Amino acid sequence: MKKLIVGRVSADFIKRGHPWVRPDKFTQGLEKLETGEAVTLVDQQGHGIASALIDRHDATCARVYHQRPDRPFQATEAFYRAWEKRAALHADEQTTCYRIVHGEADFLPGLRVERYGNIIVLVLLAPCMQVYLDKLIAAAQNCAPEARLVIKEHTTDIRKEQIRCYDRNRQNCDPNETVIAQECGAFIEVAPFADLATGIYVDQRCTRTWLHNMCAGKSVLNLFAYTGVFSSSLLVAGASQAVDVDLSGPALETAVRNAELNAVSQQHTVVKSDCGSFLKQDNHSYDIIIVDPPTSARGASQAKKGNWILRRDYPALLAAASKRLSPHGMIISCCNTLGKPFPLANNIDKALPDATVVSAPQLADDIPQKKGFPEGRPWRMEIRKRSS
Repeated sequence: MKKLIVGRVSADFIKRGHPWVRPDKFTQGLEKLETGEAVTLVDQQGHGIASALIDRHDATCARVYHQRPDRPFQATEAFYRAWEKRAALHADEQTTCYRIVHGEADFLPGLRVERYGNIIVLVLLAPCMQVYLDKLIAAAQNCAPEARLVIKEHTTDIRKEQIRCYDRNRQNCDPNETVIAQECGAFIEVAPFADLATGIYVDQRCTRTWLHNMCAGKSVLNLFAYTGVFSSSLLVAGASQAVDVDLSGPALETAVRNAELNAVSQQHTVVKSDCGSFLKQDNHSYDIIIVDPPTSARGASQAKKGNWILRRDYPALLAAASKRLSPHGMIISCCNTLGKPFPLANNIDKALPDATVVSAPQLADDIPQKKGFPEGRPWRMEIRKRSS
């Protein structure tokens, strides 16, 4: 295997488990390597520290696929291992939405694979994975011969270039096509060929499953509800009523259809509004409040008319939500900010100073975590329960 020399800072990050190398003045040998080529990462003393794939022209120039140096890259074998780890999910007829490959944690950096009903989507997040696409498609087809395979290319900033979704014959897929899938027995309308917003975030299945055991007879307020998957799921599990609040009319229309699919429409309400305005006007109390906002979004903010910005607007929103929480009620708050972490725990403690800390559920096995790689975690969560 060829070698890529990295500087001390990069080497230290890699030794602690972080899988990305950003090129700097200490990176040597990159100009002689090709995207997708497997190399040994070497520190400035000449010691091999890991094996990685090259992304020559990307902001991340190398992506570690194994902590052992001089380890050949075997895309097919890595896919098969990831598939076998999800054997219990493959056999679960009541859950047909989940992640099959979670990038670096499954030894396939720059790749995410998800199932939606009978459709398997390979999401290419880094150019290095394109080199191995044919092998990955063949492996997926061998594992699921009846499935419809599609590929999404998301190797550039979505603000600059739209994600392309196509089938094995390179024919573009209709982003508006939908299928009905399931999660823990609840039916969900998903759009597998849309950009990244397919109608469900499979990484929150662990939270919905956790809430199933405590939602019977409870009222639910779902802020930034998107397509209302939380609400439909909890109503199926026994919640008494659920309110979905979101600014997106199309998303709420899907939320209504999800409720209809699960025969829970009578207990389900949708409100097209920004969440801050809703909380100011609403005078009901709720037993479970779910707050899972985007980092930024168009629409009115809690503070003033304008775009939602999590770092600016989340504290006031949590304070307003706490006023709608019933005695002994519980708030589940999430954030997925990149870069400097948002102080979620501090802000929810200010909003509910007398509440009890509740341990958040662990991510499910199909979202494995790699030590030293916080970017591989899809969200952070804080849960508080009012004691009176």
